[in-house]
Amino acid sequence: MTQLRQILKNKNIVRFVITALGIVIALLFTGLNQSLSKSVSNAFLFLGGENKPDSNIVIIKINQSDIEKLGGWPLRRSYYALLVNKLTKLHVSKIGIEVLLSSNAASQGVYNELLAEELKKSGKVVLSSILGDGGSGRDSIIYSQPRIENQELQSGHLNYLSRDGIYIPAEIRSRDKSEKAFILNISGKLLSDPYLKVNFYTSWKNFQNYSLIEFLRLFEERDSHITSLKNKFILIGVSDPSIAKTIRTFYDEELPGVGLHAIALDNILTNRQLNYKSANIITVILILFLFVGTQIRSRLPYYYILGISLISYIVIAFILFSFFHVEVNHSFLILPFFFIGGLELFYMITENKKQLNESYNETEILRNTLSSKEGQLAKLQYEFELSHETVRLELDRKIILLKEEISLLKNIQQANEEIVSSASLTEVNNFQGIVYKSRVMESLVEMIHKIAPHDVTVLIQGESGSGKELVAHAIHYLSRRKGRNFIAVNCAALTESILESELFGHVKGAFTNALADKKGRFEIADGGTIFLDEIGETSENFQAKLLRVIQFGDFDKVGSSKTQHVDVRVVAATNKKLDELVQKKQFREDLYYRLNVLKLELPPLRDRRDDIEVLVRHFLDLEDKEVKISRAVMESLNQNVWKGNVRELESVIKRAVILAKSEKRNIIKLNDISEDYRAYDKANLETFILDSIRAKEFSHSSINETAKELGNLNRTVVSEHLRGIFFRTYVNNKYNFDKTADEIAGSENEKMLERVKSKCVTYVANIEKDLRHIENKSFEDIKIAFTSKYRNLPSKYHNYLDEVIKHLCNKSAENEVSGI
Repeated sequence: MTQLRQILKNKNIVRFVITALGIVIALLFTGLNQSLSKSVSNAFLFLGGENKPDSNIVIIKINQSDIEKLGGWPLRRSYYALLVNKLTKLHVSKIGIEVLLSSNAASQGVYNELLAEELKKSGKVVLSSILGDGGSGRDSIIYSQPRIENQELQSGHLNYLSRDGIYIPAEIRSRDKSEKAFILNISGKLLSDPYLKVNFYTSWKNFQNYSLIEFLRLFEERDSHITSLKNKFILIGVSDPSIAKTIRTFYDEELPGVGLHAIALDNILTNRQLNYKSANIITVILILFLFVGTQIRSRLPYYYILGISLISYIVIAFILFSFFHVEVNHSFLILPFFFIGGLELFYMITENKKQLNESYNETEILRNTLSSKEGQLAKLQYEFELSHETVRLELDRKIILLKEEISLLKNIQQANEEIVSSASLTEVNNFQGIVYKSRVMESLVEMIHKIAPHDVTVLIQGESGSGKELVAHAIHYLSRRKGRNFIAVNCAALTESILESELFGHVKGAFTNALADKKGRFEIADGGTIFLDEIGETSENFQAKLLRVIQFGDFDKVGSSKTQHVDVRVVAATNKKLDELVQKKQFREDLYYRLNVLKLELPPLRDRRDDIEVLVRHFLDLEDKEVKISRAVMESLNQNVWKGNVRELESVIKRAVILAKSEKRNIIKLNDISEDYRAYDKANLETFILDSIRAKEFSHSSINETAKELGNLNRTVVSEHLRGIFFRTYVNNKYNFDKTADEIAGSENEKMLERVKSKCVTYVANIEKDLRHIENKSFEDIKIAFTSKYRNLPSKYHNYLDEVIKHLCNKSAENEVSGI
């Protein structure tokens, strides 16, 4: 274990191991590797923007309309013959037919002869072939029919491999036969590599393209676009996705084969194919370069260097991809970066925690403070026995105050250690998720039992967070509809137009993006119960539509004139007083009476305090059954107002459990709940620190002595709390310096006041001094420059420091305007 700790202290070794681990994971998980690399490449395509393809490539696509008008698929070979004839007359450079003209089409006999004659006369056509199962159980090259009959005709294979991209083999072999790639025969060029990795830097739709029928029509009209096809490469293929196999790329959701080969041909003609052979070598060079770069000693924090290195890598990789068409194996660099970033975050958190000792032991501080106070008491009592009658009165007053303070601290300590017993919770009830033991909730549950079986509308009224949806669900569960759907809708969370579509549904084309019919919540809830939460937030126009469906069960989908009928029980809820809204003409009276058939008033948590303890225990059991709660915390929770009701209480318990477990404790103490919820004024570190420093009259040694008194706390913790107390007091006193100093000193002692003012002047002067070096910058820029001023300051004081900086900036600007 000791050796492991020593290794962990050597950050460079750990970083190297983490980097190696990231590379190993990238090697082992090829799916992750390919997915990550593809995502980065797509991001580069987005940043680089779409480019125009080579204008010498033209596509004649056979789309669905062409197929329907020309007699269905497969097309008669006479149409291909006609295309070849017309294109040859236009003196094009090459014609590629990206369709395998099967030899199985017996009905094509007459047309085959016509096509064969046109192909022979043209001498510019490249036919298609594929490597597939030729019927013998072994892969063989399957040629187009004309190529079988006339081996002097040119053909090329259409095969490709899909791995971390699309790879087209330069040549395929089967037995004693070989076949060059379709695009190579069209371009007349050779590849230096065995494969061409296609660079999908544009959409196939950006090529000059015509449908088959469109081309023939324009040819007859002698259109200028058609007559200018001389010396161009023509690709003929099917674009109908129901016939042609398609793939997905960054720019095309459905890229047909003719589009794929057009882009591949463009890659060859413009030399834009992806350089996959250099990828591994360049990746290794980049890893070494960046690793060495991150080891350079600098004053900058390591995570800054890491960020600069990552940005440098992204820029280099983008340039390589966009301008040199080199694709780097991004996962080999990005995964190590993420791992090292996580490691640096861990180091930063642990080092800050060690430096500040923020996670102080609350029990230890209480014990140390109490011990210190008892020591002071013993000293005063000894002085009292030896003192003259004239000073005994003042000493007696101090002894009484100190005894009261010690008594309070003992109560806090005892209450904070004493665990609340669960023995008193035997009367806990859990009704459909509603946890209670109070009489008021018992009456509510009895009422739910009475009204649930009756198929009438129910209105639940209660504050936010009080559990209205749980009550609605309980009503549904106890009704005859419990076997059907329970649908909950928050009316306040949706705009009127969206709410109407959500509740009633819509038909295809009812509005933009309504691409299909959609069922509404009422339709889904048919036969069951629908819960309409925050019903008081709906508009008057929508209330009229709601009245109709509640009254008659009828509604119209958005965009439809057809009325539909449903059988739904409506349970509505609101945190507003609907009767008052009716009086103010903000809620329809007829809808109110329709909803208010049976009304349930859900009490706020402050009116059912007997339930707080059982709810706390319930939420603790949900989080961790082993976690207990101290009496001090329970007493504090019992005294809270709970404006957010049960939901607020649940959030407080969740936070407290997390904080307690983070310190390896199974008891929630006062420090685990926010100061706003504590009933004990002296149970927080800030109070301990300020009381201790005041007792030492803000002497030069007061901070060190206080840190020692509170259990050898880090001196920084004490001094930064004092600085934070000043910022908060200064803001709360509207930047009145004298009032701030008086409040912090807590005494009229002139020496104390002078010392406090001296500290306060130093705090302000330090900020003003640094502000003078910053010119014409926004507050966000200033805040970044002042990072060190926030680093050790407890986060609860950060907002106050923000306000002080803004105040001093405004003051400086006013002084400049007035010429001071």
